[in-house]
Amino acid sequence: MKRRRALQILGTAAGAPLVIPRAGFAEIVEWARDVRAGMDSVGDRQERTLTEAQNRLVTAIAEVIIPQTDTPGAKVAGIDEFIDVIVTGWLDEDEKNRFLDGIDTVDALSNNKYGRNFTDCSTEEKMAIVAKLDTELDELRRDPTFDETAHFFYDMKRFTLAGYFTSETGLRTLGYRIVPGAFEGCVLLDQYGVGGGR
Repeated sequence: MKRRRALQILGTAAGAPLVIPRAGFAEIVEWARDVRAGMDSVGDRQERTLTEAQNRLVTAIAEVIIPQTDTPGAKVAGIDEFIDVIVTGWLDEDEKNRFLDGIDTVDALSNNKYGRNFTDCSTEEKMAIVAKLDTELDELRRDPTFDETAHFFYDMKRFTLAGYFTSETGLRTLGYRIVPGAFEGCVLLDQYGVGGGR
């Protein structure tokens, strides 16, 4: 799948479980499987884009967006690795730099408000910071002079949602059938009450 189509899919994937047709969602799931295959082929962390500190930060933010409750959260679904592969292989340099620069501002925001890095904050503090980022993004959506996609949280949120709801964990949470039913190619029709047997 081409990069442009993939990013278009990511743009719709945030709402995919609710608003796009089943066939379209199946395309997203198939694409995400290809991305996850790239996780295995990339191998060790030095070939990835996110530093260890950025990876921990991405994991913590994603877990606030989709926390573990009675269902698994973003961390269990491996969203940090999914986002790392997206940033490494699917974003151009400007998009990648915007995302990384945005991630790096989160600790500054956290330190300014609470005197500690985001990953060291309490759950309530993390939720307050993510809510602030989400509010900023929502305000930009209402401003016709500004492109909401220029805010890093736009990508952080859609990558998290797309990664989660196309993972095996997320698909199970949705009740989506990951493996199709068994195919029985050669059966006698009268076994199902159709026609006559020989």
